[in-house]
Amino acid sequence: MMTKTKQKALWIIWLIIWPLAIVLTYQFTEHNIQGNILDILALTVLMGVVALLPINVKGTNLFFIQGISMAVFFRYGLFIELILTQVSVLILLLNLQVSRKEHHRYPLNFLMFLFVSVASGIVYYLLGGDTGSMNQNSYPNLIPMFGYAVSTIFSNQIFLYLLQKFLNKNKSYRFFDRGLYWEALTNVFILPVGLILYMLHSLIGTLAIIYVGIPFVLVAFMLRLYYYTQKVNDLLQKTSEIGQQLTQRLETDDVLELFLESVTKMFPVDYAYILDAEGVSNLKMVKKFEREEGTLPQKGSFASNEGISARVWRSGRSRLYVKRSQWRSLSKGLLPLSANSVISVPTKRNNETVGIITLASNNVRAYEKHHLMVLQILANYLGVARNNAKNYEETKKRSERCPLTNLYNFRYFQTLLELKYSQYIGTPFSVILLDLDHFKKVNDTFGHQSGNDVLCQVADRLAKEVGDRGTVARYGGEEFVILLNNANHMMAVDIAEDIRCSIADHSFDIYNDLENGKRQVIYVTASIGVATAPDQGEDPITLLRNADRAMYTGAKQQGRNKVASYVG
Repeated sequence: MMTKTKQKALWIIWLIIWPLAIVLTYQFTEHNIQGNILDILALTVLMGVVALLPINVKGTNLFFIQGISMAVFFRYGLFIELILTQVSVLILLLNLQVSRKEHHRYPLNFLMFLFVSVASGIVYYLLGGDTGSMNQNSYPNLIPMFGYAVSTIFSNQIFLYLLQKFLNKNKSYRFFDRGLYWEALTNVFILPVGLILYMLHSLIGTLAIIYVGIPFVLVAFMLRLYYYTQKVNDLLQKTSEIGQQLTQRLETDDVLELFLESVTKMFPVDYAYILDAEGVSNLKMVKKFEREEGTLPQKGSFASNEGISARVWRSGRSRLYVKRSQWRSLSKGLLPLSANSVISVPTKRNNETVGIITLASNNVRAYEKHHLMVLQILANYLGVARNNAKNYEETKKRSERCPLTNLYNFRYFQTLLELKYSQYIGTPFSVILLDLDHFKKVNDTFGHQSGNDVLCQVADRLAKEVGDRGTVARYGGEEFVILLNNANHMMAVDIAEDIRCSIADHSFDIYNDLENGKRQVIYVTASIGVATAPDQGEDPITLLRNADRAMYTGAKQQGRNKVASYVG
């Protein structure tokens, strides 16, 4: 990105060079204006209309004014061609509605086309070419004209190369790139039109502008329409591919990551937000993207009457804004001050809006109506994919988790332990088996629901004590089992002792269901057995059996509320 200092320097350079170039070309080149004012005005209008029809092909903007400007140069000389080209560039930039932030594009484009005009004109003159009307018995200056056409292509690329290398410090920019290829290909088709326009204008006068200009504009318009259609078709094809990829993802976070990654490649995006409907009055931010930071998780809710996304949620209708002045009064701080273009669409499920997707770009007019259509299709894919992923996660959770304690169930634990053995690389790991003492008495005294409350609180304490050091699962009934990763026997015994103290030394709050729900504070203890692989268990079943033996023979039978190690 060009710094403000460089932008100011660019304006100063333009203010010095541009008037100087105009004066010098007026003084030292031929220009036959008298009697040709109407023709020059007609050519100005033609070039202005063509300037309104640029085509973007694979990221490169193509303009068709070169063909007409060449005819103007051959007929009226460098000065008139330079003036008409600069006017066309101004029309082009005004049509693009360049933002204040990119105001440097004005002097930059003026200087680039000035450089191309002067360089091509000098080459033409050096090759012996002259300007003016061509006589019926004369032949065009083919060699100077060919030199003019070639220099037009390469002088444009030279300017861009110098700009990228020395002003933007882009060391990876190559001279022979895709832009040069498209520039050459475009000139192959449009420069012959300029030659025909010049020859006809020399022979039949003003009518040549009509005979050549109108078909030229129509062709430019059809090419623009063709490439626009191709661009939309490419986006729709990519949308279909992304939709298939989204529906294949089984995790909601993976779905969101893929969606943002795909959208930010397909669209000009500096900021992206995915929001979910939360109740009937709030929106919740679940993911956001910033060009400089990448994808970020974002938590927080805001009222449904705030901002663009909220308006889309309430109305269920998409919104498109091409510049900041259109939405500035609607924003409540979500969008940054640098944003200009905004596009926002609802995510629907069963005809109900369940979320919002909002994209923003720092550029003016970055989005068009077809972007709205494509993003809406992607939003529908996202809604389906997230719903499928949530269903899968819920099903997976039910198959892996204990519905009461939300710990892993024993089936999942057994699979995890088998995997641990299959991937064993020499580092010991341990199993802790835990059984609550006299738990039947808790159920008989306070009721089974109170017993369930104790089990849930024990589960929470176990998960907190173990943390990321291992995996806690419910073995069954009042028994729990823990797999400690990379823990030798001594480490496992120390952790087991911490767990025993956490259970025995801290009370449990329950409600006595057998006494009208009266609040009760009770204490429970646990007997714990520890076994470590591979020395105390060569396979998963043996390791669990040995931990179980340690618990019953070393803890239960020795008075309970103890930690016991397996002794083989």
